[in-house]
Amino acid sequence: MTLADQKLRTVLIADDHHLVGEAFAQFLSDTGAYVPTLARDVLEARAEILANGPFDLILLDLIMPGMEGPETIADLVRLNAGGRVVVLTGGNSRFRQSVIFAAGAAGLVLKSQSAKQILEALQSIIDGEIYFPMSDARHLGRVMGAAL
Repeated sequence: MTLADQKLRTVLIADDHHLVGEAFAQFLSDTGAYVPTLARDVLEARAEILANGPFDLILLDLIMPGMEGPETIADLVRLNAGGRVVVLTGGNSRFRQSVIFAAGAAGLVLKSQSAKQILEALQSIIDGEIYFPMSDARHLGRVMGAAL
């Protein structure tokens, strides 16, 4: 089954870089599988969740106004009850993956990944999986094992 064959998914894209947010929104909308909403900071993201949520997915920029690290991620996970929160970032590190996972995010998507990789990652997250880039999969596996 392709993304276009599935029900439309609501996605909140929270990114303070207008071009990045708009590009992701257009990209996801063009698949025919997502209905995107944009937020420019954490405060606006919270307002959107309260007014229109929960969203099936939240793509949350890791560095933007109002982002206080893992506490903000955990807060948005709780606020978006029933939906999945995915961190969207330009950088990747083992520490970041561990902290993001511990805060309750369903995954991490790198802005440097290809369109195909991003769509596959989002689909796996929608399907209930946890997604983190393969570069640190062994480290994250140890973190996840310790958390269980």
